[in-house]
Amino acid sequence: MNIIKRLLLLAPLALAGLDHAPAHAANTARQEHVQGSVAYISGGVSSDEADAMKAAAANYPLTLELAVAGPQRDPYIADARVEIRDLQGNAVLNTTTEGPFLLVRLPSGTYTLDVEWNGAQKKRTVQVAADKRQHIFLEFPRSAER
Repeated sequence: MNIIKRLLLLAPLALAGLDHAPAHAANTARQEHVQGSVAYISGGVSSDEADAMKAAAANYPLTLELAVAGPQRDPYIADARVEIRDLQGNAVLNTTTEGPFLLVRLPSGTYTLDVEWNGAQKKRTVQVAADKRQHIFLEFPRSAER
């Protein structure tokens, strides 16, 4: 068989793989969850997943980033309890993080964030607007001893 025929036979096989995302990209995708009018995703444990979460943050008005306090801010935190309440005190989101990032899409307004990890609790008030992204960075002590 001459070289042209071989190339013509192999070309479709080579091109078939071009329309698929790399295997590592599939592993970094997180599923969006919904509670009432709030949509959110959480993750970022691996560096690839953290990069994917940082890129996805452009689509969410609120980003929470959680870390253990220290000179290198490492390791990142997972399994933190997060509750977000509106001005009337109604819980609009109650979840546990799956990594150091929690991206939240919620209606414009003022909210209270209550985050608890390893016996420590942090509270913040945040103003959310559709045209402005908020990035809230919270550091927690390594242990409950503060």
